[in-house]
Amino acid sequence: MRLSNIVGLFFLLFSFVAMGRNLPVRQPGKELRQHPRLLFSKQEEQRVRDLFGTEPLLDSLRASLMKEAERLLSVLPQEDPRQKIKNTKDILPVSREQVYRMVNLALAYRLSGDRRFAEKAEKELVHVCNYQDWDPVHYLDVAEMTTAVAIGYDWLYDMLAPSTKKLVVTSIKTKALDLVVEEYETGNSDSWAKRETNWNVVCNTGMVLGALAVEEHYPELTRHIIGQAVKYIPNCLKHFAPDGVCYEGPAYWGYTNMYLSLLLKALNDNLGQDFGLSEIQGVDKSVLYYMHSTSPSGKIFNFANSGSTAPAAEPIYFYFSKAFNQPEAAAFYRNVLSKTVQNGHYFRFYFLSIPWYDTSSSVSESLPELNVYRGINDIVVFNGDKNTPNSLYLIAKTGDPDMAHQQLDIGTFIVETNGIRWSDDLGTDNYSLPGFWDYKPDGQRWTYFRNSNFSHNTLSIDHKLQNSAGTGEIKEYDDKAVQPFVTMDMSTAYAGQSRFVYRTFRMLDDTRILVTDSVGLQKPSQSVQWSVITSADVECKGNTAILRKDGKSFSLKIASPANAFFMTKAAKRGTEAEKPIEGYTILSASVSGEPVQVIKVLLSGE
Repeated sequence: MRLSNIVGLFFLLFSFVAMGRNLPVRQPGKELRQHPRLLFSKQEEQRVRDLFGTEPLLDSLRASLMKEAERLLSVLPQEDPRQKIKNTKDILPVSREQVYRMVNLALAYRLSGDRRFAEKAEKELVHVCNYQDWDPVHYLDVAEMTTAVAIGYDWLYDMLAPSTKKLVVTSIKTKALDLVVEEYETGNSDSWAKRETNWNVVCNTGMVLGALAVEEHYPELTRHIIGQAVKYIPNCLKHFAPDGVCYEGPAYWGYTNMYLSLLLKALNDNLGQDFGLSEIQGVDKSVLYYMHSTSPSGKIFNFANSGSTAPAAEPIYFYFSKAFNQPEAAAFYRNVLSKTVQNGHYFRFYFLSIPWYDTSSSVSESLPELNVYRGINDIVVFNGDKNTPNSLYLIAKTGDPDMAHQQLDIGTFIVETNGIRWSDDLGTDNYSLPGFWDYKPDGQRWTYFRNSNFSHNTLSIDHKLQNSAGTGEIKEYDDKAVQPFVTMDMSTAYAGQSRFVYRTFRMLDDTRILVTDSVGLQKPSQSVQWSVITSADVECKGNTAILRKDGKSFSLKIASPANAFFMTKAAKRGTEAEKPIEGYTILSASVSGEPVQVIKVLLSGE
């Protein structure tokens, strides 16, 4: 078992012990903070008002908020798609849109006093609370709808009609809280309440927010739900140990940490503590990892079913900046906001950036040439000196393919120079593909091109798939050497195909990295394929390949073996059901004839 998992289990056990303490939900006759009590208090509202006029970015956020609120006044309430569209499996898009509408409209009302926004939000609340249910079969739908309704109810409490309040309270209890009590009692380890993925944090947080919103009506139920939630959430958070890497990739990092931020703030604001959740190893490092692994061009390493290459524009960073005294996170996020505030495309919690706005900043420091982040996916980042022309940025990973959302990408890497991404990751495919979630070594998941090692910047042996039951781990590294290096042991990913497989990245200087693969084959007749996928134009000249894009160029040269050469082919999906792939080329080399193949490829920004 990995050290990170052992440490995580320790904290999980600690949480179980901690649950023996009394949870300080109110005692009879003593109430929690008055409404609004979730995420944005009256005192915080005054702080933000005082900042208006002094922070141009905050003023731009408010202007965009009010523009969106005006637009939402004319949109129709969302009909339950299950009543109109045959075979609709869930209402998650509806729930998420409700989060966006509630945050936007209720916040616009609180900051402007314009009752039109509150009245529109109340109509939305009444409408969704009259749904037959919030789709408990797919509990993310319930969790996000409960979050939306709880925020709307709490933030608009003083102006809602008594009949609306009664409807909301009843709906939160019957459509969410009553269901979760049974789930905690009967659900197995794969239950959403207890599993080790983002579902755990998102669903439990939704239930806690719903319970806190109506706590004065059901104090004992609220106490029970909070106790169970903080008992099981470490099942997911333990995997952030030790260095904050979310194994589910950056898309689910954003999803998990956004809801974790909501949870931690709600608990600390109302109960004065978060029951040790923020102290679980790796949680406090999570935002810093994400920031430091963002490339100089402002893109993320989009592994593990992650499609976007832009940092998430959600106010996680503001919360972490304040909670963990990380002012660099606030500065980083303000930069993200400045690029997105006027684009009209906002994530559902985007405008929570106003209540949580953080003005703190710190002096930016240059990152070391090599950073290593341990986890289920060990991540390594090489940074060339930004002041050097054509300096390299390279990020690579190990991995555990049969964990949630993983792909066969052990050893893959992304490399950039001059703001151009030269090797890439195609991201996720269609979740509804048959067998998409079958992670077994012979699972149908791996027949889809985007999920296979054939679409990633790594190796195959005899054109075969990596073994999903295998793992990659860092064998050794030296971040202090004149030429920093990392060696990954990828042997179990090629079980049955080889005796050993090692991949080493060595930074020769700011503009050059040498990738060395050592593969011990089972018989000399086997071949090894080395490949990368790129959106650049490619010109092959024997053992050298020149990549060109946007007026820039980049080269790869096979330094060993001497007779190896590059070839290209268009990247293509395997079936028509998979997402289309356009404009991508597979650059590869195949070597054979030796029992131990040593392939050396020089990556150069020169």
